[in-house]
Amino acid sequence: MKNFFMRYNEITGLKDKYKNLNFPSYTLLKFKMAFINNLYFGSSFHFKNKIFSKKYFKSSNQKKCKLYKNRMKETIESKNSEERKQWFESILSVREKTEDRVIENWKKTAFNVLQNTPFPSKNDESWKLTDLSNFFKMRFQKKSEKTLSESKIIEEYLVPELKNRIIFIDGHYQKQLSNLDNLENKINFLSLDKLNGNKKIEIFESMLKGESGMDGGFFSILNIACLNDIFLLEAKKDIVLDEPIHLIFIGTNEEVANYVNSRILIIGGEKSSFKIIQHHSSYNQSKYFENSATNILLKEEAKLDFSYVNEISEKSCHISSIHADLNKNSKLNVLTTVFGGFMSRISLGVDLNGVGAYIEINGASITDNKNINDFHSRISHNYPECKSSQNQKNLVSGKGRSVFAGKIQVQHGSTCTEADQLCKTLLLSPESRIDSLPILEINNEDVKCTHGATVSDLDQNQVFYFQSRGVSIESAKFLLTLGFIQEIIDRLPPGLRQRLSDNVVKII
Repeated sequence: MKNFFMRYNEITGLKDKYKNLNFPSYTLLKFKMAFINNLYFGSSFHFKNKIFSKKYFKSSNQKKCKLYKNRMKETIESKNSEERKQWFESILSVREKTEDRVIENWKKTAFNVLQNTPFPSKNDESWKLTDLSNFFKMRFQKKSEKTLSESKIIEEYLVPELKNRIIFIDGHYQKQLSNLDNLENKINFLSLDKLNGNKKIEIFESMLKGESGMDGGFFSILNIACLNDIFLLEAKKDIVLDEPIHLIFIGTNEEVANYVNSRILIIGGEKSSFKIIQHHSSYNQSKYFENSATNILLKEEAKLDFSYVNEISEKSCHISSIHADLNKNSKLNVLTTVFGGFMSRISLGVDLNGVGAYIEINGASITDNKNINDFHSRISHNYPECKSSQNQKNLVSGKGRSVFAGKIQVQHGSTCTEADQLCKTLLLSPESRIDSLPILEINNEDVKCTHGATVSDLDQNQVFYFQSRGVSIESAKFLLTLGFIQEIIDRLPPGLRQRLSDNVVKII
């Protein structure tokens, strides 16, 4: 009898369990009676001249449940699709027109490609780990005529030891606030409209490939479709610059969300050596989306120290597409530090296109609250005797989420390749999360490649050691956390290092 009631309850409970599947009440009642009357006549029973088995019943409801789930999925996808369309339309409403014919032609080409390019989603391999739900809720409007005092805007971003500076406010170059007086005979800095037609086309061709080009995905294409201007920063042949050039990008909109579009091309002439700091920040708690694209081209034996700093407000988001081409015996040192934005993503692609080319990448990111930091990299060894090294450190607290996806590619014929990759993550909360995807794609035997990833919380043995020396547990955790990330920050100039360290202290 006990078995009877167990099986009966299994049937009678279906109405509540699958109430959204529209079971007719009278049909369910008759089904119950047929089941009771025939319970002990085997595993099957008759109902309306049909034979029903337990297996059939289970299979039938699995199909209905699957159908229900599919309908729910379709409803959600339809809602997300409509939301993304509204987001895209709001960007188009603030898109600026340019007078340059070459730029306008490329904008139209990119826009046509964009219309056939799907929005990033979890179905996309490169975006499946990044939650874009809050990002696509943003709506953009044209900025009001009211502007803030320029001197008031920039005073907190100037670093005393960085005298060479180029300033952009809301994506627009500010000549009166910039200072390149000491570099007139060493670098060329100009907008694309200053070049003749053939030179413009040549510049575009160098920019329209890799992560920041037409094949770089939705946001790189969007950047081209919304171009205001393109700026060229070129270090001349044989020039050596000891003092860094500080590129400052400031977002200022506070009333409504703003869309900021920026693109710059950095060229290192043969045997040149120079340093650039690309610094993105926000004025107060400005709300905007910055879509940034950077191209780097190093000619033979050129050397560049490139630092990328992101400290935008938590109301803003930042997506950066960076692509670098390295020629014979050229060297690129990349430093990335990301501490701001409710959603930040860097897509870095490097092509080693000459014998002896070398790339070194050091990165640090701090994620807290419900923010997302995403770092994707691709390093392609296309020639023999090239070297690459990558060291990424992530600090995740609260309900923050961090993503690291690094791919090293060794192409056919790229002999004597050396490459190493390491991602270390420190989780400070049980609710924090990291997704690490180190990847090696090797198509050659004569290589030396390593990769790895570690995830941990604070080492309790180290905490205990500090305590045994009279240090409080709070101070011990603070020192260990700061020490973990400080290794990367210390590579920056003193003034900027102190600025970022103060921000780290606030987060920790």
